[in-house]
Amino acid sequence: MTYAELRTEGFPFGCNCTPPAELVGGFVGGSLSAAREVVQAERLYAAFHELDDRTTPDREAYGTVFQYPHREYVAHVGRVGSPRGYDGPAACSRLVWDIDREADPAAALADARALARFVLGRYGEAGFGVYWSGQKGYHLSLVAPPGFHPLPHVPDVVKALCLAVARLAGVRVDGGVYDRQRLFRLPNSRHPYTGLYKRFLDPDDLFRLDAGRVRDAARHAAGFAVPTVAELNPTLEADWLDAEHRVLAGTPTGTTATTPRRAPSSCPMVPMYVRNFIGFADIQDPGRAVTLFRCAAVLAEGGTPPAVIRGLLEEPDLKSGLDTAEVEKQLAAGTAHGRRKGGPA
Repeated sequence: MTYAELRTEGFPFGCNCTPPAELVGGFVGGSLSAAREVVQAERLYAAFHELDDRTTPDREAYGTVFQYPHREYVAHVGRVGSPRGYDGPAACSRLVWDIDREADPAAALADARALARFVLGRYGEAGFGVYWSGQKGYHLSLVAPPGFHPLPHVPDVVKALCLAVARLAGVRVDGGVYDRQRLFRLPNSRHPYTGLYKRFLDPDDLFRLDAGRVRDAARHAAGFAVPTVAELNPTLEADWLDAEHRVLAGTPTGTTATTPRRAPSSCPMVPMYVRNFIGFADIQDPGRAVTLFRCAAVLAEGGTPPAVIRGLLEEPDLKSGLDTAEVEKQLAAGTAHGRRKGGPA
């Protein structure tokens, strides 16, 4: 089943654009190494966002980015004794973007503003939230009714859509937050190193306050109503359907064509991680330099001319934060390695 198929029968949640209360998620109160609890995901999120009396904001707190059907999730926990390893259906009540800029708060704020401008311009203000993370960056979110229904491929659709939005906005975000079991800091939870809180910002405040005043605002927790939507956004739905189509067709996450682009049978297939890096600067483990080396090597092995390799890879890797000298080094080494394995001399 896909969202496209659900949509042909009418929007699966009727006129209700509130995240389903029956979905569950993982919760960690305290250190990330603490045991995960299974909780009602939306109730947990609202409690922290609104600073409910039941919350404990003076400690770390995390909830999963994705939400899960109660039966399947609890059954998995019963079998293995932990949520770890769950790979079943997942929902996504809110798209999220994570912007971290180590030791450069001004750059983090500038990128958060750029991404916010794009998201607000494309989808409007309904359901939009922006937060200072409590340490070195910003989290943006958008209520996503197409993601309310748990399906196996939802995490891949969310990653494709969110990275596409960030790329169009010209902003680098953390692609690792879209793992199926990823934890995300909850609003009004306190960061253990800075002692500051993940703090909701009104969009006007995002554009009005400088980085120092944002940090000052985060010295105290503050309850705010959870951003909501009253109706399905047609632009968001169209973008979701396009991302779902591309994910299920196995096409690059960077393409904007409505039909899959297939290489001629005489051409070597380019691995997905290379296409995602070119399109979105999506970094693979164990890091930026190795990702660049691998991408250059596989392109060279397939016969791609060195000048074309440079044209494809140089910009996304500079955007990822590597300095020019390291980019030159990895491009040269990766290209040479790939040519030895099979590319032209």
